[in-house]
Amino acid sequence: MLSLSSFSQADTTKILLPTKTARLVAQDLIRYDGCKQELKLTQEKVIKLEQREVQKDTIIKLLNDKDDNNKYIIHQQELQIDQYEKLSDDLHKELKQQRTKSFLWKLGTGIGIIASSFLLLQ
Repeated sequence: MLSLSSFSQADTTKILLPTKTARLVAQDLIRYDGCKQELKLTQEKVIKLEQREVQKDTIIKLLNDKDDNNKYIIHQQELQIDQYEKLSDDLHKELKQQRTKSFLWKLGTGIGIIASSFLLLQ
């Protein structure tokens, strides 16, 4: 049984397929190799795209954090401006009161001098 041609291979350099079929097989093998290479490149591209997405997400998060910090700073500056405006208003009121006091002292002093002079001259 082992001497049958189906169980033994004597020569493997010869193709037992018809030429047309052998050419189609060769073309399919070439396409297969191309498909494997294309799949490998596509997988690498997907990996790089995923890395790019991770970088984008990181940048977006950093920019959002920066935006939140800027909003906080702006809010704090607005509070400071409000405090400065209140302080400025208080200082204007105090200055007005001081001017009024000064005017009243001058007026009182002037009236006192005139009254004293009038009483001394009589």
